[in-house]
Amino acid sequence: MYSFIYRLYFYLKRKEKKAKEERKEPSKFLKNFLDRIEWIYNVLIRNWYMKHPSKRCGIAERARKQKVIVSLTSYPKRIGTVWLTIETLLRQSVKPDAIILWLAKTQFENMDDLPKALLRQRERGLSIRFCEDLRSHKKYYYVMQEYPEDLIILADDDMFYPRDTIKKLLDMHNENPDDICTMTAQVIEPSFEAKPSLWRNPKLKETFKHSDNIQIFSGSGSLYPPHTLDEKLFDVKLIQKLCPYADDLWLTFMAYRNNTKITAATPWRSFPITIYGTAEGSLWYVNAAEGQNDEQWQAMLEYFNGSMK
Repeated sequence: MYSFIYRLYFYLKRKEKKAKEERKEPSKFLKNFLDRIEWIYNVLIRNWYMKHPSKRCGIAERARKQKVIVSLTSYPKRIGTVWLTIETLLRQSVKPDAIILWLAKTQFENMDDLPKALLRQRERGLSIRFCEDLRSHKKYYYVMQEYPEDLIILADDDMFYPRDTIKKLLDMHNENPDDICTMTAQVIEPSFEAKPSLWRNPKLKETFKHSDNIQIFSGSGSLYPPHTLDEKLFDVKLIQKLCPYADDLWLTFMAYRNNTKITAATPWRSFPITIYGTAEGSLWYVNAAEGQNDEQWQAMLEYFNGSMK
C-alpha cells in the first residue's frame, strides 16, 4: 500500500511540475491531494510505525563483496524524528549492508539518552556512531574513509524514503558504474562559474546521464562509487574555510575536480516527502534563502583558480 501511495505522489508531483513548466497554476484539487498524501505519511503511517514496530532485519543477511553502506547524520532538533527516516531505510526493497547514523559528540554525550525508538532500531541493523561535529559533512566524511572501496549511499534525516530508493540507485550505478548517481539534481547553468541562485531545476522530460553540468542533491538519495571524489574532499580546514554549510556543493565540486560525471534518475522524480516540523531552521534557509550557497560556491571557484570546465 505504501508503495502505491508513493507512486501516486510522484505522479501528481510530475503533473504539478508540468503545469508550472507551462506557466499554469496547479489546480487546488491537485495541491490538496498532495497535501493529503503528505498527511497520510506524517500521521497515519507514522502512527502505524509506532504501534507496529517491525522485527525484520533491515540490512542484508549476507554481506556483499562490495558493500552498500547507507550513511546519514542528524542534530538535536531532529533527533526525535530521525527514527522515521531510518525506518524507511530499514524497510527498503533492496537491503544495504549497513546503515550508519553519525552524531556529534558535542551534541550527544550519552547513547542511553537518545530516543528509545531510535535505540531499538539497532536491533535491526542501525549503527549509531559518535564523531567530531562537521555539520552536514558528517554524513560522508567518516564513512567514505572507513569504507573506501565500497558503495556509499547518502541520505538526509528529514524524509520518508520510498521503498525503491536503494534499488533505483543501484540500477543506475550498474548502468553507469563510474558515475555518481543521484535521485534528484539541479542544472548548473548558464555556466559552471554561475552563482547557485541562478541554477535551475531540471525540466520534466530532461535526461542527465554521464553529465558534467548538474549538482548532486545528496539528501534525495545519492550513490558514490570508490575514488570518484577529489583528494581534497577530506581537508577539514578547507571545508570549514570554503564550504562549511553545504555538503551538496562540496561533493559536487569535488566530483568535477576529479573529472567524475553525474547521472540523475529518469524520469524526473521529486524530493521524498518531508517529515513535519523539520524544515524550520534547516540548512536550506542558511544556504539558499540567505545566499550562503552563492558565497560558498564563489569561494571554491576562487580558491581552486576558477573554471574547471
